Amino acid sequence: GRDEAMDALQEEIETNLELVGATAIEDKLQDEVGVTISKIMEAGIRVWVLTGDKVETAINIGYSCKLLNDTLVRLEVTEKTFDEVKKSLLEKAQIVQSAPGANNFALVISGDALIQAMKPELAPLVMKIGEACRSVLACRVSPKQKQEVVSLVRREKPQANTLAIGDGANDVYMITAANVGIGIRGVEGQQAARASDFAIGEFKVLRRLLFVHGRE
Repeated sequence: GRDEAMDALQEEIETNLELVGATAIEDKLQDEVGVTISKIMEAGIRVWVLTGDKVETAINIGYSCKLLNDTLVRLEVTEKTFDEVKKSLLEKAQIVQSAPGANNFALVISGDALIQAMKPELAPLVMKIGEACRSVLACRVSPKQKQEVVSLVRREKPQANTLAIGDGANDVYMITAANVGIGIRGVEGQQAARASDFAIGEFKVLRRLLFVHGRE
């Protein structure tokens, strides 16, 4: 596969190198993200997180921002081929059907699995599982896939209102695909804010925007 070829090339190129140093950016959550998300969920709004982070990172973030907790049963779909993804989705659909109204599930799906899951045959199944979950985490997804997920919800649930929130250029497609798009002005530039219906400075503002101004 592509990864093996990349690894082989790296082995070839990265020889006799001297490590001079490394830099990193801390990707930390803003203030009151956990509280804001739990209030949004309390209000009965379904929260789906679409992120480019890998599965492990996304799960850790999910716990730190109160999207996931120990009471939720985590359903993971990380397969790659169509048949494997189909089998996995059918299994998960059976699990959620066997506990109707339990609403204590969280779906974690990878970008690779999503490529297959977005195909017409499987998309309604994803929606069915997603509906039975308190939260959905889609990991390692591309900007186009973020848009596809929003479009899927709009197609399968025409009566639902979708709200997309993002802070980077990679969220622009998703923001424009939703009924309402909110851009967070921040470290990742202005593209998300410019493409949005409403631009905010910080995530916590969302609480007031939705429950005070939104109601009015």
